[in-house]
Amino acid sequence: MAAKFVSCYMGRAHRLSFFAGCAAGVLVALQTLALGAGSAATESLTGNNPGANNLATAASTASPAPEKGDQVNVKTYGAVGDGVTNDTAAFNAALDSLADAGGGVCLVPRGTYIISASGITSHVKSGVHLVGEGHTSILKIAAMPTGPLLWGDGNGWSIEKVALDMGDYIPPAHRPAIACRGDNWRVANCSVLRIGIIGISASGGNNWTIEKNYISKTVPAQTLNASILATKLGETRSTNGRVIDNVCVGSGIMFWGFDSTIARNRVTGSGFGSGIFTGIPMNAHTLQIRDNTCSGGRGFDENRTWVSGFELWSSDSIIEGNVAYDNDGGGIIIGGKNCVVIANHSYDNGVHMPKGAGFVARYKSEDVNASGSVFIGNRAHDSRNPNESATQTYGYAEQPGRLHDLVHIGNDYNGNRIRPAEYHSTAGQPNVSADEGSHVIQTRLSPDMKNRLKALAHDAELPDTARRALNDLGR
Repeated sequence: MAAKFVSCYMGRAHRLSFFAGCAAGVLVALQTLALGAGSAATESLTGNNPGANNLATAASTASPAPEKGDQVNVKTYGAVGDGVTNDTAAFNAALDSLADAGGGVCLVPRGTYIISASGITSHVKSGVHLVGEGHTSILKIAAMPTGPLLWGDGNGWSIEKVALDMGDYIPPAHRPAIACRGDNWRVANCSVLRIGIIGISASGGNNWTIEKNYISKTVPAQTLNASILATKLGETRSTNGRVIDNVCVGSGIMFWGFDSTIARNRVTGSGFGSGIFTGIPMNAHTLQIRDNTCSGGRGFDENRTWVSGFELWSSDSIIEGNVAYDNDGGGIIIGGKNCVVIANHSYDNGVHMPKGAGFVARYKSEDVNASGSVFIGNRAHDSRNPNESATQTYGYAEQPGRLHDLVHIGNDYNGNRIRPAEYHSTAGQPNVSADEGSHVIQTRLSPDMKNRLKALAHDAELPDTARRALNDLGR
């Protein structure tokens, strides 16, 4: 029986009317999620994986007993790819042969390969690269999954240019389509279609990449699900992970890890939690969350919260250039200390949540709250204002109580249903205004924060309005 996952992030106390249900609260039992206990873009392989192109005519350069670095073709091992024949044994044999040889390339020519419910049990191991021809190289699950369809496990492996059809099955245990472990690995240019619950999962590991994948969930669900899930393995969190340039439809991205990057992803139509969600500081900190777009989040999920654009609890993070729009809940929710929230745009949110806000600063506990964060050059508005169809009530709102040292520089929170932007003051702190002078603010910035902001001013992609606000701090 599947475990019932209940948020530990978000208590239901302290929910104020102006952002009730704004944060999704989606802390989960992540080891269970990742493994059940335990194409948008194309590009050629790296130099370590020659011969990836023109797979339809590529013959295997190796016998069924290859040497290290050889290429093998799954059809050499008996795969048919006719959409009828079960090809699981052929994939297992091909991958085993490369693992025994110490690495190499497993070619998957175009075709539809039926895979048993247990998945391909021979892992893509260290030094092995499974490579298809893109959306025409299809691995299709035969029945309700009892395990991941594909495993990557070890160091220096990759899965590229294959499509996985998960058949909309929702297994009783939360099995991902692709389960990933180890260091220095890559999952790229794949399509993961009709996911039941989890598309691609990463458990622990260092220096890995999930990029340029297309992942879709076609059956809406307001129970726990994710296109991409990065979590810990035991007590080991992911480090130096990169989740970049992915397109996620129908479900979002959940990330536990340190010193990592979530950038240029597009999430639409998430039905649970938020489009992009990060864990609390003990599980997520020092992240670069840049240039992502989360839109069309819909529903009142099992945590009894409206789906939001971003829900970011990681501390000491850079949150830059993101866009949130047309979400049922809030736009961008900040719950981690000492974050730099700069040049983001949040508009037309609060579609179904009363009194939704473009930006929300949250307090969960003494260790989990937005205190010390700096908001610079952000914009929040409703494009339909003053028409009564406008839904985003506030440009910015914060949870009254114990938040402190929040700084706002050069933001435009106007143009919402209630304007000018309404600030909710914290205990013992005055209200702030979008045009508060930098000479006043500097006394509230720590030396570390000042140094971080100075470094950001040299970011070539930073919008001019945000750059000017940063430069003013140095005067």
